[in-house]
Amino acid sequence: MDVHSVEFYVIAFVVAMALLTLLMGQRERGPATTQIDALTLLPARSEQSGRLAMSSADLEHVTISRSGIPLFEGDTVNLISTIVDGKWHIVEKRGVAGHGAATSMDGLLEVAWLKPGRYHVRYDSEITGQWCTFAYTHRPGNSTQQELKY
Repeated sequence: MDVHSVEFYVIAFVVAMALLTLLMGQRERGPATTQIDALTLLPARSEQSGRLAMSSADLEHVTISRSGIPLFEGDTVNLISTIVDGKWHIVEKRGVAGHGAATSMDGLLEVAWLKPGRYHVRYDSEITGQWCTFAYTHRPGNSTQQELKY
């Protein structure tokens, strides 16, 4: 086959399109699971704000703790967790809006539905506008602390 023939360029174009389709094609994703949990709010223990900690003592439980959430007395905070194929997206949202004085609170949540494995976590706080991303492996004794940023 001659490099200057029309047939050569047609075949090269078809092979290029097949490779492009193969590389850019969509992958099958598993089903998404979503969980909505209320944070247990406690008075702030320190002046540090924007810290997130995750730890697991066993394979059944993961403790998520958040420090320095600026709230009003009577506010509630919910965490909406969505997991798709090892990607865990957590969104922190204000639930019930209170009408009391402004205060800083710490939040605590014990998750009992997480399966063992490695997760790429994105934590977004709609209350403060802060976020962070990190990898977390759910296994006994593992813990991580992250600083939320704007």
